Amino acid sequence: MDGGRRVPPPDRRTPVEAIRQAARLATEATSLRAVARAVGMSPMGLKHFLEGRRPYSATLRKLNVWFVAHSAEQLGFGEDAARAALAVLLDGIPEEGRDEATRTVLDDLWRTHRHFSSRPPQWLVALRDGGESS
Repeated sequence: MDGGRRVPPPDRRTPVEAIRQAARLATEATSLRAVARAVGMSPMGLKHFLEGRRPYSATLRKLNVWFVAHSAEQLGFGEDAARAALAVLLDGIPEEGRDEATRTVLDDLWRTHRHFSSRPPQWLVALRDGGESS
């Protein structure tokens, strides 16, 4: 809650299509093997992911970690990268507690920015306001 208003539950869907697109672009820029090695998966597993297969949860965790690092390095840190980072940070929280845990993390970041009189990044504003996935 912030100033008496109820913050809607954040959209915490993992940006799988955003990760897939970033992996495609990285593969085109380097190679399938190089990207697979950076992610920590097999080249064949990456090929299947790029073709549209849904990855296993352990592989999705690796892809999220890679995407956060890749996005920060290549694109700047945006809303999709923040969602992926939240998925990594909250890994292990039971499914029924994830909405609450996500809201808590986002609210704590919001309060921290207010405490230091700094402007919250756009991705934080969007996620707190329940912005739709890109």
